[in-house]
Amino acid sequence: MTLCRPLAMRGLRTECPWPPEAAPLLFAASFTLYLLLTLLIDALAAPRGRFAGRPLWGQLTAVLTLSLLFAVWFAVSWRPIFAAVSALITYTIIVLISDYKFRNVQEPLNFVDFALIPQIWRHPVLYQAPYLHHPAFFAGIAALLGIIVLWCRFVEPSLLPDGHVWDVAVPAGVVLAMVIGWAVAGPLPSRLTAAVHRRMMPADSTRHVRVLGLAASLAAGLVGWRHAATRSRTWPVAVPSVRPLPDGPSPVVIAVQSESFMDLRRAGLHDVKLPGLEHARSQAVAYGRVAVPVQGAWTLRSEFAFLAGCPLDEFGLDALHPYLRLAKPPRTLAHHLGDAGFATAFVHPFDLDFFNRRVAMPRLGFDRLVDEGDFAGVAREGYYVPDMALAEYALAMAAKEKQPLFCMIATMENHNPWDKDRLPGIETPVDRYVYHLRNADRMIAHLIAGIERLGRPAVLAFYGDHVPTMPELADPFPDPRTDYFVMGCRDGAWLPGQPRDCALHEMADTILDALAWACDRPA
Repeated sequence: MTLCRPLAMRGLRTECPWPPEAAPLLFAASFTLYLLLTLLIDALAAPRGRFAGRPLWGQLTAVLTLSLLFAVWFAVSWRPIFAAVSALITYTIIVLISDYKFRNVQEPLNFVDFALIPQIWRHPVLYQAPYLHHPAFFAGIAALLGIIVLWCRFVEPSLLPDGHVWDVAVPAGVVLAMVIGWAVAGPLPSRLTAAVHRRMMPADSTRHVRVLGLAASLAAGLVGWRHAATRSRTWPVAVPSVRPLPDGPSPVVIAVQSESFMDLRRAGLHDVKLPGLEHARSQAVAYGRVAVPVQGAWTLRSEFAFLAGCPLDEFGLDALHPYLRLAKPPRTLAHHLGDAGFATAFVHPFDLDFFNRRVAMPRLGFDRLVDEGDFAGVAREGYYVPDMALAEYALAMAAKEKQPLFCMIATMENHNPWDKDRLPGIETPVDRYVYHLRNADRMIAHLIAGIERLGRPAVLAFYGDHVPTMPELADPFPDPRTDYFVMGCRDGAWLPGQPRDCALHEMADTILDALAWACDRPA
């Protein structure tokens, strides 16, 4: 076997640096050193656990996963040193990204994050990665490719025998691709996926990395996710009859998921006053702090928990990205109201392909979707459609719609980044956030006044999806809960209530209770 081809340059003769019989030893040494270094890096990934305390199956999964990464680079190059260095750099980058994510949102990488790569590319600003579309980024990629070519041409010879590309390299690459494809999307034994899924419960990425390490948690999460675990909500509260009385109007339910909303003053983080929120609390059936399932990101988990009406843990690993697959969607608040005769609308002034909402929301019970295209002529507040425009849209929809209406709004105005280009004249990220927070508060007041003018039985629900990702305020937030309220209106008057902290998934029952009271028909 010819280990290396003569590399001829003008005036330079390059000799093969090792004899043919050294190939197995070279491969073994490169792979072993790579594996030891990556396992060390894996042990340092945040949040750190005890490496010696990891279960045996987790350690074996990590070794297998890291070995596959090495195999990919080796199949591309047939150069063991190059494969070891490239795979080591690749995994180091993955760990650095995971650590960065953990510092910002108190959650490391998990397997579903890789499904976000297309939307990160489409919307890099949302992920604090505007450099992805900068010419310097493409120049860096070109330089990296150049280094790879130079390495393979002049630094390390190939172990592939001369003339054996088609009968050795290509079949080996095909087999490797089939193995990886089978692991990712092919049929796996149900006992295997169920067993891994069971060991990955609850679906907590922080616990996964602390117990298993990052490499094993990514691979085990993907395998366990293949075990479908779904739960349909059994609603304990009946929706009142929605057929209006001959002389009575039909009810309206408006639910607002407010981007990064929380009462900073109540949390002791800022002195900003929110009069709209205070007025809502004084008239609410229920209000207080709400425990949301995320911190600083992954809005859709809050959205899904609110609609599904049960804890995310009950959805297994699907809880990490509920909209990634919805082959067996749960029954939701929207389904429940839709079956009772309500028109159901989901309003989100952004790209509905983001987080797969365009596919997910109809399956979750919404028969009308409203996206950024419906607000094309609206002036932006900072980077996004203003909250007030959404309030006006929902109220106009309610005034026009004569049948019962459920409208859910997912706002965008106060989404990150709060950088210096967002609001000229406002100097700090905190002040920019507070500016939009006040606008959300004005939205509350506008919705309350608009519902009162409608003269129909109504419910207004409002909650913050998660605390903001803002180290200038808190890093991390001492209390990741946000704020909520539920109001019920009957005969032009708001129903009395009391403060009550809750979990986000419990709001659906409160909404249905308020709807029953607003229609003056006990549940």
